[in-house]
Amino acid sequence: MFLIKAEIKKWKRSKILIGIIILTVILNLFAIERAFSISRESPIMDSFGDLYCLAFKNITFVFLPIVIGMISTMLFFDERKNDTLKNVLITSVSRFEVFFAKFILIELLTIFLMVLTYMSSVLGAVLSAGFVDFNLITLKEAAILYMLAALLIPIAMLPVIYIATFSKSYVLPISMCLLYLGIGIFGASILVHIHPLASLLGVYQNVSSAAKEMVENSIGGYSLNVSQFSCLLHILTIGTLFFVFSIKSMKRQNY
Repeated sequence: MFLIKAEIKKWKRSKILIGIIILTVILNLFAIERAFSISRESPIMDSFGDLYCLAFKNITFVFLPIVIGMISTMLFFDERKNDTLKNVLITSVSRFEVFFAKFILIELLTIFLMVLTYMSSVLGAVLSAGFVDFNLITLKEAAILYMLAALLIPIAMLPVIYIATFSKSYVLPISMCLLYLGIGIFGASILVHIHPLASLLGVYQNVSSAAKEMVENSIGGYSLNVSQFSCLLHILTIGTLFFVFSIKSMKRQNY
């Protein structure tokens, strides 16, 4: 708990964190602007599901994985470069505790950004008005979708976080993050149960009819005939493996 509080305190002062929040707000404002400018008679903005799925895609499909890759690289490489990680390990703190604290920080940041996006979607629906399906049911569906993403995207990104634990520069983890993301996006329809980011789509599509339509549109109109449970199990299995690999990677290194 001490390490988690220390990580949060350190990042609260970070200009990069402020920049990430500003970019998140800008992406959210774009979704809200669409809600104002597109008629409710248009099939692309005739329901609250269209709005919250648009805001969701803006944040989760590209932006959030890149943010996680960048933050994880900084968390490990910068501390190794500045010898701050070495000073922490001099105490009785284990490498497992250090890695766990950093991963929890990434989870908390992701949750914060998704809560911010959810609130923006709700605010946009209230201000722009005209959504006949804006009710407790759709609010609940949106909340479930956003929270699933907040919890699972960092787990799905653990292969990239693993690379960040031993990288000696920014180049490798950032490059692998972009490659990992690109494969997940462009191969989503055929890499479910293989690529964790592709498996996320199989989880999302079962949350609501709007989420299912969002997933189908994102992969060219195809339908993913996969179960939510099998996709979730795959993400957690791969995530657990790379969580263990990351801890072993830290134990093998001399700081």
